[in-house]
Amino acid sequence: MWLYLVRLLIYWMAIFVSCFAVTEVAQDQLYDEVTPRAGLKISIGALLLAILMVFLPPSYETMFTSDIAWTLLHLIAWFGVFTLIFQFHPPHALGLSIATFFLISGFATMGVESIVRPSSRPVTTPTKANIPAVRQSLAPKAPPLSTGKVPEKAK
Repeated sequence: MWLYLVRLLIYWMAIFVSCFAVTEVAQDQLYDEVTPRAGLKISIGALLLAILMVFLPPSYETMFTSDIAWTLLHLIAWFGVFTLIFQFHPPHALGLSIATFFLISGFATMGVESIVRPSSRPVTTPTKANIPAVRQSLAPKAPPLSTGKVPEKAK
């Protein structure tokens, strides 16, 4: 239960911030004004999308291959939220929802997985023993010294 709540909060925060920025800029550019109570609408829409992402988390690894059906379900939900809650015209909602979904969902999932899933690699701290030398001489190494035999003097 605790993990679902953490995932929901992370997804909701990421979706809220991104959708707020997209909605503010797009409605100002497309319609010359932002709809009233935009913050409340965006927080409700972001919560609905975050709930969907908690139970069907998208991943860049499988988004276009084995989970294509769930990706289409996400796209339909995002289009519905952008049209009905954020109040964009359908052609504008289609483009903005697709772009926002593909940019934000993968990044948010990577953030959730990095926090929730424990690391499988052991953490090692660098020491002088396992750090290779950075500075070395650029000159070629000197040839080895003679074997210790003294050359005979000419008789």
